[in-house]
Amino acid sequence: MSMLGRMVCDWSVVSFVLLAFAITWIAFIPFYQAGGEDIAWFTFGPFVAAIVSSAFLGGWPRLRALLASVVQWRVPPVWYLVAIGMPVAVQLLAIWLNPMFGSAPPNWANVPAVTEIAVMVALLLVFSGPLGEEPGWRGFALPLLLGERGALNASLVLGLIWAAWHLPLVLLNDYSISSALNVMAAAVVFTWLYQNSAGSVLPAILMHASHQNSVRYLGRVFEGGDAAQHQWIGLILWLVFALAIVAVYGTSSFRRRQATTVAG
Repeated sequence: MSMLGRMVCDWSVVSFVLLAFAITWIAFIPFYQAGGEDIAWFTFGPFVAAIVSSAFLGGWPRLRALLASVVQWRVPPVWYLVAIGMPVAVQLLAIWLNPMFGSAPPNWANVPAVTEIAVMVALLLVFSGPLGEEPGWRGFALPLLLGERGALNASLVLGLIWAAWHLPLVLLNDYSISSALNVMAAAVVFTWLYQNSAGSVLPAILMHASHQNSVRYLGRVFEGGDAAQHQWIGLILWLVFALAIVAVYGTSSFRRRQATTVAG
């Protein structure tokens, strides 16, 4: 094996991250030039990097395991409920709490019709992060990190990587400190979800989509400073949820019993 090959094998997570960032940030250029009004192909950077890294490290068997984790649907139903329902519940609770801290009442007329949301959610599931990111973050990187360190440590490391990956969005005023902190908290919750979903990435994809779209649509009930306050309340709720996971499960593993890992 060449020196480059040995370096990739010895530093597989680092190599994956560098490749994911390079692909993403290069693909972000035309999206930025279009003012954010274009298909977000750059969000597939982590998935493409995971495919390349898996093929390089283990050939077709490793790549097949990665792809299998994306479509592995045999997961206890409760985790589908958690994946879809928890982010929506957090948003609704934040909406309920916001007026208690001085905001105007929520204006539900700002939320689009359910039929419109359903169509957009289906499109954004593919073209706005969930499908493009999760096979990389949870399908490739997380199993490797969990093999080297405890669940909390692995989550925080991946959370930092995940938060940094979003930095180009600052150029479009679409990323803030609260957004970065939310990513860090979400990384803990997503690790908990992954470890209790038999190594399937599918629930993580669904949770990503649920969180993203509940913020995008339910967040419209507030405007201006009230919307910013609502965002911070949502962040605090995610942090509370993450801390509760650590309190209940400890730092080494976020699951009660061993689950079969599909990819890793």
